[in-house]
Amino acid sequence: MRLIMKPGFKTFIVEVICLLYILLFVYAAVSKLLDFENFKIQMGQSPILSSFAGWMVIFIPLLEFGIAILLIFRGLKFWGLLLSFLLMFLFSLYIYIMLNYSSYIPCSCGGILEKMTWKQHLAFNIFFTVLALIAFILHPYGSKTNNRYMQIITFKITLILAAVFFGGLVMILMFRFTDNIIHYKNNFIRRFPQHTAQEIYQIDLKFNSYYFAGSDEDKIYLGNSTAPLKVIVLDTLSKQITQQNITLERIKMPFSVPVVRVSNGHFFVYEGTVPYIFSGSTVDWRANLKLKSGYYFSNAVSVDSTLLAVRYINPLTNENAVGLVDLKDTLKSKISTDLLEKQFDGIFDTDGALIYNHEIKKIIYVYYYRNEYMLISNQLKLSIKGNTIDTVSTAHVDLVKNPKTGKITFSKPPLRVNRLIASYGNLLFVNSSLPGQYESEYLWKTASIIDVYDLSDQSYRSSFPIYNIGRKKMRGMYVYGDHLYALIDQKLVCYKLRSHITQNR
Repeated sequence: MRLIMKPGFKTFIVEVICLLYILLFVYAAVSKLLDFENFKIQMGQSPILSSFAGWMVIFIPLLEFGIAILLIFRGLKFWGLLLSFLLMFLFSLYIYIMLNYSSYIPCSCGGILEKMTWKQHLAFNIFFTVLALIAFILHPYGSKTNNRYMQIITFKITLILAAVFFGGLVMILMFRFTDNIIHYKNNFIRRFPQHTAQEIYQIDLKFNSYYFAGSDEDKIYLGNSTAPLKVIVLDTLSKQITQQNITLERIKMPFSVPVVRVSNGHFFVYEGTVPYIFSGSTVDWRANLKLKSGYYFSNAVSVDSTLLAVRYINPLTNENAVGLVDLKDTLKSKISTDLLEKQFDGIFDTDGALIYNHEIKKIIYVYYYRNEYMLISNQLKLSIKGNTIDTVSTAHVDLVKNPKTGKITFSKPPLRVNRLIASYGNLLFVNSSLPGQYESEYLWKTASIIDVYDLSDQSYRSSFPIYNIGRKKMRGMYVYGDHLYALIDQKLVCYKLRSHITQNR
């Protein structure tokens, strides 16, 4: 049935809608250009558009200006209204996909539109999409004779359906394509979901010499490098802290700065430059000497009450190697020289962080100067090799030999890729040192960036910031359950991690 409406009123409605669209598109485009750097960052972090952000940041404002120009001229209004409908439909679909299938929703509109909530923004876009549809249907096209009316309506509906189908298909393909790149192609574009880590509380430790020593039955343990035989215990349920004093078997040893590790009701005291290891129970915090000879090691983590994973210094090559120390039977201790992949010297290029994940029962090694991590079994077999999101696959380290001491050291600061690591369940948390594309310089100055990886499929999940306290950045982190604990200056800060990070896929 033909819609009965006076031609003058139709024209008025079309002109009002065109004017509203001209104001909307010109305002949105100008806002984007005036705040171009922020717009570029937001586009780069979009789960749908990040892979295309380099040219989309120019294309979208130009498209908005272009459509506004089409809506000004009488002979071009028809196509301007069709493009207006298509663009607003795509914006609406974009927000719908974000709200339902993405953990991060960056705004890339600019101006007062950025102040809306995303549901309000979706309603706003749908409203303007309907306005464009109404104006497009009412706008005259071709012959005005009765026998052509239904053909024109059919033609317009066909154009609308084609625009919806192909526009929606392109949007979905862009989302799938970008999602695949973000997770697996490693083109170094991060995602920052909103409020991923929510601060719960802070505890003033009074000193900045504490480090994370381990966890056990809802307790977090902190060692102290200046008082190495004192351990702070945080009850994660009551949020109360207590102090324990370690008593060592009275044996004369050349102590320097012992390190404490706690796990499963047992603790270890060691110092790799002197190959001793003490072990005891957290019931009485008394430790006996279990090992006083062997290779030097630079790091150790507990696998169980009698087994430690260590990073040795191979005495034959002076290169790094991963091994196991069995305190029950030292003859079962072993070393693997082929797990760490040498690139040029086997020392600095294989330097990295060593931890143990008790949930998946794997040793985790993350290189400091390249984008690689490994999961190693308790039998020193390589289980999985994965990559961090950055693109530095070769260590950028320049070395020089000191003519006076003969020691080899850095000739300039190396390019540090991965700084701190933590792991719980199937997740790996990496404090990265390298900004990705479209990331704010201010964010990197005021926060430490944590990248989250899924160890079950070696994919990148997302990133989030841990903000500085004053000018002090995070210097240690530990993940237990759905909480992340950070040491920032002399504060211990607890953060609750949102479910989209901690839940299994």
